[in-house]
Amino acid sequence: MIARISTLLCMLLCGCASEVVRHESALVESAAPARFVVSAPVALRLDSGYERTIAAGTRLVEFGRIPEGRVLKPVSASFTVEGRHIHEAYPVDHAGRLVGFYLPVEKAFSPLSNPVTLSLQGDPAK
Repeated sequence: MIARISTLLCMLLCGCASEVVRHESALVESAAPARFVVSAPVALRLDSGYERTIAAGTRLVEFGRIPEGRVLKPVSASFTVEGRHIHEAYPVDHAGRLVGFYLPVEKAFSPLSNPVTLSLQGDPAK
């Protein structure tokens, strides 16, 4: 009986998701935000193990800049990153690469260990 309880407790503790890695990042809001459309789908794996896809056609508006890159707020979708908790997330672009996510509630940056290509084009439907 004790062995079963120990096994169950171990499975519950091991099965808990890890916390989303993040650090504070100072945002400078955009005075004249540009608008973009994702031109090719972006598949990525978060460091917490969860997989995400940003669909082609997703509309984004430049929200501001942080030292890590340009923060793009989703207009036609919502994004989250998950770990122990779920966090609202805005993609961060640096030189055409999705390098992580800005977490607006926490005012923090959550990096991706493996940045991926982020193909953007100007949004004609301004």
